[in-house]
Amino acid sequence: MQREKGVFKPTKLTLVTILLSSMLILMGGAVVAPALNDIKQAFPGDDFLVSLIITLPSLAVAIVGYAVGLAADRFGKVKVLFIALAVFVIAGVVSYFLPSLESILVARFILGIGIAGITSTVTALIAEYYGGVQRVKVLSYQSAAMGIGVLILEFTGGTLAEISWRTPFLVYLIGIPILIMAILSMREPRMSDEDRAEIAEIVSHEKFRKANYRIVALCYVSIFFCMNLVFLLPTSIPIVLADLGASSSIVGLFLGFHGVANAVFSILYRRITVRIPPFRILGMGFLFMGIGFAVLILYPSVPLAIFTLIITGIGVGMIVPSLVNTLAGEVTGSNSGSIMGGYGTCLNFGQFAISLLSVPLLAMLSDSYYEVYCLMGVIAILYGVVISLWSVGHYRRAKAAAVAAQA
Repeated sequence: MQREKGVFKPTKLTLVTILLSSMLILMGGAVVAPALNDIKQAFPGDDFLVSLIITLPSLAVAIVGYAVGLAADRFGKVKVLFIALAVFVIAGVVSYFLPSLESILVARFILGIGIAGITSTVTALIAEYYGGVQRVKVLSYQSAAMGIGVLILEFTGGTLAEISWRTPFLVYLIGIPILIMAILSMREPRMSDEDRAEIAEIVSHEKFRKANYRIVALCYVSIFFCMNLVFLLPTSIPIVLADLGASSSIVGLFLGFHGVANAVFSILYRRITVRIPPFRILGMGFLFMGIGFAVLILYPSVPLAIFTLIITGIGVGMIVPSLVNTLAGEVTGSNSGSIMGGYGTCLNFGQFAISLLSVPLLAMLSDSYYEVYCLMGVIAILYGVVISLWSVGHYRRAKAAAVAAQA
């Protein structure tokens, strides 16, 4: 580690630790998802509670995420990250030993608290450790690491699920070497005098600017619906693929395709947005997701399921950066915490809500996941069309306002 005038300088090991920690953010349900069908057989008649194994960590993040973020600001982001990694390992692995579904769900909620700590600290540390072009580059690396991590961890979880539905919980042991690396390579960020002066100048210029809360609300609704669609996959596609003859390891590999497609298009977003405005990309993303879900009913098969996972991953890779980019343009020094906190809450409640929605939807649609996919796909297509049409008028009004301001 290098230091200059009391300012911590992140090393290459720091960067690797940040990227590995970022992989863990998606591990709430991802690792266990390939074993979902086997878990349902182990606890028959409790399909809803079993599905909570995947989504309950997200509910925990939604409930405690904002408070954990405040704790990180108060006590130090690196300290909170250390504690969060320890909670992640203990709460993740303990489910391997627990005898009842109820006790596993308690552990999964505690796991979500650990993930909340990792989520709230890692991206904040990137923002404080790095600046300018380097920060953009590291954020791109983070997106790629999360996507590749999903591929590796889903496949690993699927392979372990071939042994037993319990063995995927052992994957959470990966947090131990990451915690050791964090202790060795990370320190609380210290701002230089130049950084403090720059922040003071930004705050003074933005103090009186107000966010467009209609835009903010649209972003909240969009991320909630997007996460409904995203988490419908790990809670149901393993069952669909198992019915089509795919093994647990293959299910894990296929779910990883979704994460890789997401990561690739997240990285490409900066190039796409040069030519296409964010809300049009947002509309296109929902169109991609809708098509991916809707087509599976036409010819239920493993190849078409792979197509669904890839095309929906592309859609997520368009939607999430568009929303983050839009919200970043609305925040100021005085409202960034509340706006981004609301975004995180909607994101994680969206992930959890699909567990509540999927059961009545299945009951309404003859217990057919294909019909659920088709319904959600059609809604996503309609939503994408509405967003695309609305964006035409939105950007026309914005252009007219800019011209009037210059006159």
